[in-house]
Amino acid sequence: MCDAIKGCGHQVTLYAKKPNSQTSPILFPLNEIYGIENTFKIVTYKALSMVRNINYDLSVLLQVLINRPNLVYTRSLRASYLCQYIKQNNVLELHSIPNTLFNKFMLKSLTRKKYLNFIVTISLSLKEKLLQQHPYLKENNIFVHHDAVDIQRLSLKTDMTTQTKSSLEIHSNSKIVLYVGHLYEGRGINIIHKLAKKLPHIHFLIVGGEQADVSYQQSISLKMNIDNLTYTGFIPNNQLPQYYQAADILIMPYQRKVSVSGGGDTSTWMSPMKTFEYMASNKPIIASDLPALREVLNETNSILVEPDNIQDWKFAVENALTNYQMANKIALNALQDAQANTWQSRVTRILENYKV
Repeated sequence: MCDAIKGCGHQVTLYAKKPNSQTSPILFPLNEIYGIENTFKIVTYKALSMVRNINYDLSVLLQVLINRPNLVYTRSLRASYLCQYIKQNNVLELHSIPNTLFNKFMLKSLTRKKYLNFIVTISLSLKEKLLQQHPYLKENNIFVHHDAVDIQRLSLKTDMTTQTKSSLEIHSNSKIVLYVGHLYEGRGINIIHKLAKKLPHIHFLIVGGEQADVSYQQSISLKMNIDNLTYTGFIPNNQLPQYYQAADILIMPYQRKVSVSGGGDTSTWMSPMKTFEYMASNKPIIASDLPALREVLNETNSILVEPDNIQDWKFAVENALTNYQMANKIALNALQDAQANTWQSRVTRILENYKV
């Protein structure tokens, strides 16, 4: 978002928590980790858990008070709440439902003051759930903007398929089914295990995941005697295009309950960022048929299957690898849909709603 806002001609300062770990991504150049193009100011403060991050909140609040930006755009309910006390215009983007007593209190208090310009949700399902659980919110003050993608970043000028396969020790003639993302509960890694077992002539590739999760899933693969499945672990965002390029099929085997890093279940309102990266990669997508995913995916731009029906998944993979006309058609349709959902177009649409 910061990259896209800067790309639209605005001055941007990103306030973030200083990482506690030396391996945290923010310690590396952002263009290497996230593939951003524009440079913007980044200010970090250490958050002390012993005081519930209050020192971080106050440090950022002081900077906002001193610099007085036209707008604060935040995904932190607490930050939006504090903006009211310094009369700072802000937009709050929500990726989940505020469900603790304090979060509910903060959200309700925001509606009593005029400095929260509007709320952005990442899916229509999330907006509907938000209105259902918090009926005092105004429907016309909540805007739905799904996640987006940088089309240009995913377009490689040279074909690196052979090089990528060689680096992963995958045979040059092997077909690759690719999954990109975390390995949390509900992401469907168990489905990938079963598919790899049933389709030994196809190579499955899992890109991403924290080291502990990767090690755990590798141990399961070993117990199942699966030798056509490769795990890469974390890959910097700017290196992902070569993996998309090497793949023949992209899969999103989300289950009916999907966890995130903090736990919980986001299956009813999620808008996975990788959905749009998949779509922009011009490769056929096979995804779980879930209402939240259907806000973006459909039968014209993907193959949708029952989340836990392994036979449907097996048939879908085989069909996508043999029915070239169908596979190419849905891949092209997905690409065209992704072109309408770039980060800059998302920023433009959001700022059109902004009124000082």
